[in-house]
Amino acid sequence: MRRILIAAVLVGVLVQAGTASAGCMATVGLAPPPQGIAPGATWTAELTVLQHGRNALPNADVARPTVTIVNTETGARREFAAQRTKNPEVFVAEVVFPAAGSWRYEVYDDFSSEGGQPVPCAQTHGFAAATIGGPSGGTPSGPKSADPVVTAASTDGSFPVWSVVGGVLAALAAVALSIALLRRRRTEVATH
Repeated sequence: MRRILIAAVLVGVLVQAGTASAGCMATVGLAPPPQGIAPGATWTAELTVLQHGRNALPNADVARPTVTIVNTETGARREFAAQRTKNPEVFVAEVVFPAAGSWRYEVYDDFSSEGGQPVPCAQTHGFAAATIGGPSGGTPSGPKSADPVVTAASTDGSFPVWSVVGGVLAALAAVALSIALLRRRRTEVATH
């Protein structure tokens, strides 16, 4: 019983430590397209991509984020590669909306490990749709904010499986430890 308990605790701790050290969370700051932008005009999208919302990505020197625009009515998609700037946290993409209408946009952050090894960290971050051209110009159709930069966490529906598994294992280990300690105490009380 004691060996099983120790093994459960170790597995839970190791899974949690591995997940925590991976740092698999990036945020993307991006201002919406300017009001009044017309179809065919270039929107210089400046992306601020940060690990945990604080630091440059560990692979910032080789990361290649992309901005994808999607027409909300037709589903037409266009992808634009972002280029690195002198600041390792900032990337710039030259985005052109081909037609008037409602367009949502998303950023694939291209987050991988420092050595470039594939890790399940890269995510797509979604943003509210913007109206391009037409009578309303380029006014974002999403919520208004005093700060025009919107930061998005992942909206791709991905689920942090390893974090949940680690948490469940750690909780199970804590329960097993509690049961073992209670049994030990009862045994000691019964023998005295």
